[in-house]
Amino acid sequence: QVLDDPSSTFVGLFTSITSIVAAGASLLFGILQSSHGSFRCGKGQIMTIGALCYLVIACHFVAVPDGSDWTRISLILVYALLGVGRATFEGTLRAIFVDFFPNEKEGAFGNIILFSGAASTIGYMLSVTGVLKCEEVSKYCMEYNDGSIHNVLVMEYVIIATAIVSIPAFWRAVWMFRKGTEQAKW
Repeated sequence: QVLDDPSSTFVGLFTSITSIVAAGASLLFGILQSSHGSFRCGKGQIMTIGALCYLVIACHFVAVPDGSDWTRISLILVYALLGVGRATFEGTLRAIFVDFFPNEKEGAFGNIILFSGAASTIGYMLSVTGVLKCEEVSKYCMEYNDGSIHNVLVMEYVIIATAIVSIPAFWRAVWMFRKGTEQAKW
């Protein structure tokens, strides 16, 4: 058991941490991206921070899968990292798509929805088709509230691989965009 909270007293508190941190991080990222501050940070660095947050969360779950050593502080950290990741998706990612596709904003946002929906569909299909089902509870086979047992390690590795691939892929896309913009000026 992750947290001894039989009456679910802390559920609302922990889930609100993600939204609160996402709101604060969005404001902070906006300030860091503006040219008015003394310290400036680009959208690319912020996107990298967001991907690294998801990577750290997944690695945390791989390192301590059963939650037996988790405390309220470690749970707050996980929910805070989720908030930073959410802020990069909800704000910075959308701003980058507008930058990359200034004349095709509808298509750009449509692609965000398409990719997000596809990822959700893949996750859902993996969880309900039996691909992730286990026969018995073990280190990475967790029993859910409905009594089913799922292999969470597969999803953790998918998140880790996605985060690792997304960072250089994003920077490659930035390089291609800048190169294309420079060539268009000629």
